[in-house]
Amino acid sequence: MHMDMNAFPDASRHDGGATELLFDDVESQVLDLANQAIGYLASEQPRQAAQHWARAIALADAGLPGDEIRFWLRSGVAEAYFQLGNDAACIHAAREARAWCLQQQAPLATLLLGQALLRSGQVDAALDALREARSLIGGDFFEALDPSLRDTIAELLAQTRAA
Repeated sequence: MHMDMNAFPDASRHDGGATELLFDDVESQVLDLANQAIGYLASEQPRQAAQHWARAIALADAGLPGDEIRFWLRSGVAEAYFQLGNDAACIHAAREARAWCLQQQAPLATLLLGQALLRSGQVDAALDALREARSLIGGDFFEALDPSLRDTIAELLAQTRAA
């Protein structure tokens, strides 16, 4: 669904040596969990996806401190939380991933943030995030939205443009 809007961290950042072997093992485990989570999202099993993303995040936070993959993982878990309707958790994860995703020109975190903010009644903040996501996505913006929010978002954006 949305994961194709999420840039993957650059894998060419390793310098070699003994610590890289440990890093590679942790990274391999994290990527395995992330791939499983993506599979669960693709098969519309967001609860299992969220569990796998959470395990990958915990492992990455402990074993890959400072690594960019941690932000990519958070945007993934934000999608699972969004699909589960857990807007508070989605907002939290998307906010943690947002700055990194914007640097990567990856709109997923901002898109999810805007939609979750809207569902939670935070319309002004939602519109800011949605405008940002639209500037990244372009013409396919409305197709990237949750179908249940599409008309509402289109109306809100049109109203604020006219005001």
